[in-house]
Amino acid sequence: MATDAGRVLARLEERSARERPELDTLNARGARHTRAAAPRLMLDVGPDVGRLLNVLVRRGRAQRVVEIGGSVGYSTIWLADAVADTGGSLVTIEADAGKVVELRRNIADAGFAGLVRIEHGDAAEIVPALPGPFDVVLIDHWKDLYIREFDLVWPRLAPGGVVVADNILQPEATAEQMRAYVEHVRDVPGACSHTLPVGAGVEITVRDHAPGEPS
Repeated sequence: MATDAGRVLARLEERSARERPELDTLNARGARHTRAAAPRLMLDVGPDVGRLLNVLVRRGRAQRVVEIGGSVGYSTIWLADAVADTGGSLVTIEADAGKVVELRRNIADAGFAGLVRIEHGDAAEIVPALPGPFDVVLIDHWKDLYIREFDLVWPRLAPGGVVVADNILQPEATAEQMRAYVEHVRDVPGACSHTLPVGAGVEITVRDHAPGEPS
C-alpha cells in the first residue's frame, strides 16, 4: 500500500479506537441511538474487513467496484488501493453531506482523488444510473436498507461477482435485521452465500456463473 494511504488509514484507525467506547455504549442502548450519533462517528469496517475487501478486489481483478456507505473513507481507501492495482474503477455512495466532505478530503490525502468517484445521495437513485456490471459491491450503512440495496445491485452483478455486507454478527442491536438479510440472500437463485466471522461479521454472496460462462 502507498505511504500516503497507509498514513491516512492509521490516522482513521486511531480515531476509530477513540470512538469505540462511545459506540459500544450506543449500540447497547439500541440502533436508534447509534443512528442519531452516526453523522459524527466513523462506523468503519475495521482493518480485518478492510484487508479482506482489498484481497477480494485484487483476487477477482475487479473492474467495477461499488461501495454503498462510504462514511469518512476508511473502507474506501482499502478498496481504492486494490482498484489501483486492477486498473478498475470505484464508486462510493454516502448519504450524509458532512461525511461526504470528510470522505473527499481523506481520499485526496490518501492519493486516490482521481480514482474514486464520490456520489452524495440515496443509493436507490444513484445505483441504477451507474455503469455495470459490478464485480464487487460493499453494503455498509443503515441495516434496514440492506435488503433493498442488495436487490438493487444483484441484477447488475457480473457472473462470479461478490456482494459483501458488513455487521452481520455485531452489534446485537441490529441482529434481527441482519438475520433477515442473510435469509434473503441465501434464498436468491444463483447465489452462494456464507457468513465469515471477520470483524463484526460479513456476509459474502457470490453470483454463480451461468452454464457455458467462463469461470
